[in-house]
Amino acid sequence: MIKNHIAGSIDNIGFVAIESEFNGKWVLCFHKRRGKWEVPGGHVDEGETPLVAAKRELYEETGAIEFDIVPVWDYELFNDDGTLHNNGRVYFAKIHKFEELPKITEMEKIEFFDKLPINVTYDRDQMISMLNQAKKYATAYFE
Repeated sequence: MIKNHIAGSIDNIGFVAIESEFNGKWVLCFHKRRGKWEVPGGHVDEGETPLVAAKRELYEETGAIEFDIVPVWDYELFNDDGTLHNNGRVYFAKIHKFEELPKITEMEKIEFFDKLPINVTYDRDQMISMLNQAKKYATAYFE
């Protein structure tokens, strides 16, 4: 179960996800090991802020070097038994420029999509909803 909160309202953020757009298209990464498409994201390293982690993950997984990024919501992810699994923060990024993918990345490639592919890591309908919701929440920031 996931419980969403206002961005910045939860402490101990352990994971970040970055819903990203380039020229009006969604940016997705193809994970080498999982063999599926997903949004950039990952764990917050010790000593990092969630924003620094989001910027690092966005670069490592897409090669993005110029972008605007804004937090859109926090979430608590619970295990089936009701215990807290992880606290996370979702960001929205408008990417302006890329370099090649770093050699250390977990990603095989990135692509730009008008519509999400079928082969995604997580629930496709939920992913579409999250992408659209993140863009909607970030709209005021980019006006």
